[in-house]
Amino acid sequence: MNNAFNSDILKTIFLSLITISALTSVYYLNMDEEEQIIENEYLKSDICYYSLNGIKSDYHYHFQLNITINDERKEIPMNIGFDFNETGELVFLHPIHTYDNSGRIHVETTKNATALLGFFFDIWEKDFTKNKILNYEIDELHLIEVKVNGEIIDTHEDTILEPYVFIDIDYRKIN
Repeated sequence: MNNAFNSDILKTIFLSLITISALTSVYYLNMDEEEQIIENEYLKSDICYYSLNGIKSDYHYHFQLNITINDERKEIPMNIGFDFNETGELVFLHPIHTYDNSGRIHVETTKNATALLGFFFDIWEKDFTKNKILNYEIDELHLIEVKVNGEIIDTHEDTILEPYVFIDIDYRKIN
């Protein structure tokens, strides 16, 4: 009798786990892509730890970012997205990062997730909105123009990053 009782409990637990797994899968498969995007899941999230744990990134692409302020190109520093401890050891790598100061930005993740241009600026800890780039704000004399592959866009920080695009941000005087 005791063995039959234990067997029934195990069957119930097993069937409950299968049911929970199935319902969870159905829930996530039916979510809209926008519902799956966290405000900035690229800032200190679990998908950032892949390189520190030797996990190969499944999604890896680059885009080029150029920032011009009053006709002067601003350098985008190397090692944006690298967090080092006090002894200089790498302790954290954001999935959006730079290796050099060329403006080539790397996006490397273990899952396919939508990344926005504003996420890079969050990681860099610099301002970028439709009204401000770095320390420069628009006013009656200045504007911010953003181009993706030469086409003017108005999405600014909400621009979706895609492989091999060229993004130009230009802060300048109004003609």
